[in-house]
Amino acid sequence: MSQEKCNRKASEIQNMLEEIVSQVNTECHFSQRNTPLNATRFVQVLVLGWLQKGDASLNELAAMAAETGIHITGSALHERMNKTAVKLLYQVLVRALCQRSGGTCLPVDLLQSFTAVHVTDSTQVRLPSSLTPTFSGSNGEAQVKLQVTLDYLSDEWVGLEMQPGRASDQTSCLPVQQALTSSLNIFDLGYFKQERLRDIAQQGAYFVCRYQSQTALYDGATAQALDLLTALPTEVGSELDMTVRLGQHVQLPVRLVARRLPQKTAAARRRKAMQKYRAQAKPCRAAYLALLAWDILVTNIACETATVKQLIACYAIRTQIEWVFRVWKSQLRLDDFGNWRLERTLCQLYAHLIAILLCHRLTAGWLWYDGQEHSFSRCVQIIQKQSSGLMRCLTRHGYGMLAWLHRIEDSFRQFGRKTKRKKEPSTLHILMQGGLS
Repeated sequence: MSQEKCNRKASEIQNMLEEIVSQVNTECHFSQRNTPLNATRFVQVLVLGWLQKGDASLNELAAMAAETGIHITGSALHERMNKTAVKLLYQVLVRALCQRSGGTCLPVDLLQSFTAVHVTDSTQVRLPSSLTPTFSGSNGEAQVKLQVTLDYLSDEWVGLEMQPGRASDQTSCLPVQQALTSSLNIFDLGYFKQERLRDIAQQGAYFVCRYQSQTALYDGATAQALDLLTALPTEVGSELDMTVRLGQHVQLPVRLVARRLPQKTAAARRRKAMQKYRAQAKPCRAAYLALLAWDILVTNIACETATVKQLIACYAIRTQIEWVFRVWKSQLRLDDFGNWRLERTLCQLYAHLIAILLCHRLTAGWLWYDGQEHSFSRCVQIIQKQSSGLMRCLTRHGYGMLAWLHRIEDSFRQFGRKTKRKKEPSTLHILMQGGLS
């Protein structure tokens, strides 16, 4: 990576873990005296300590602080985790998310016409019972639902919304908030709303999402009600591409595309649907089961821009965020909480999220680099192993950070590459080949 990009990343790290922290501290007054464990060092110890070891105890964090000359006990660190500390960490997270690093865009011709490719999805994190009044989840448990938007083009985390675990995805504002002019927005069926699709289109943005089977369709030319089952093709692998009006009230002109699935895949989908409805003690409509034999998408992308195969390949980008969530939880231990008091829990939650954001900033531009596809999971492992080195650089006011970044990126090149899959190519490989075969 060029010296200019390394300089920019070094500046981003210092901005996130020093400058923003200092700005927030002047407002929330976490530390007003010049002590070794001031606001900046407090945030750095928590963020980098839990980045290195997601389930680190407070004593282990104190040991990491001691390596940089800050001598504090685990119990003293626990006492500093108060309401002011929660506010400090939360505001640092919010402001750091507002910064954009401008990572290198992927070399995918199909996506070059979009200013961004925003993928929105949610993940739930189980919390201690002390947070039940604030973040109520299912079965009376405490859960927080993280609504997240990632930009697939630049490989950046660009949006976050936190809700109680029981909240529906439809209540999230992220899909519309992130619908920038000429951006492509991808989300699953949980976010489907006629009005939302209309708002995204009105903002000059594009969308690709699955069709909700109970939504009314009308012929694009005659405006007559359309029976989708009669219009769909019957042969496996055959496609449908037609212009329709979506929704009885919205009547949004959209492009509806469909591809018939193999019988084995359709049968598996139906079994899963039946199990879900049986568990909820609800009847499953025959028409819905019939529609499960197709991949059916709605979009406002023109036919000249993308074929049916390319649109289906684009929608597959959505699954990448699910892999990212696995890394957040399995490697970075986002959901590893004890039965702690509210302030202690929230401090750890926000510190973990800042650490995750730091990982995304450091790996931005590395999904595809120098003709090689790289693994986010493997790159995160490299960052975790070398996070103590970053802490030492920050205590020396950034001295040695460029050398640290070069070591990180050398490790990315050597150990962060994805293993090539011939039988099951990755989503990026499929997109670079122009879509599904």
